[in-house]
Amino acid sequence: MSLLSESTHLINAAAVLGHLFLLGGSVAIISPRSALGAFGLTVPTAPESQRLVDLLIPLYGFREISLGISMVAASRYGSPKTLGWAVMSLGAITVGDAWIAQKQSRKMGWIFLGITPVTTALAAGLLGYFD
Repeated sequence: MSLLSESTHLINAAAVLGHLFLLGGSVAIISPRSALGAFGLTVPTAPESQRLVDLLIPLYGFREISLGISMVAASRYGSPKTLGWAVMSLGAITVGDAWIAQKQSRKMGWIFLGITPVTTALAAGLLGYFD
């Protein structure tokens, strides 16, 4: 019997999440103002504020891309445990994103927290807690 932590289904699910982060990060870099909607923020009207958005939101995009690359690389070339820790870091990031979104709009934080149990269960499976 094979171990659940070595299941191709779990590894492929983590790879899909990694690709989604690559896509989301790319959107934040290419179109920073449209990425504000994910946090429930409106695009500022003052030119100085728009410039700040155009400079800071790509940082978020590069964070997303770097996490996506690490997840895709770990799913392809690494061990399930390495991939599990990368997915666990994704769970921590979603909690931080939810905290920021909740501060802005009371209803937006739950959107990010919805993926946290999924990432925690996926990471636990890859780390061998269900073997």
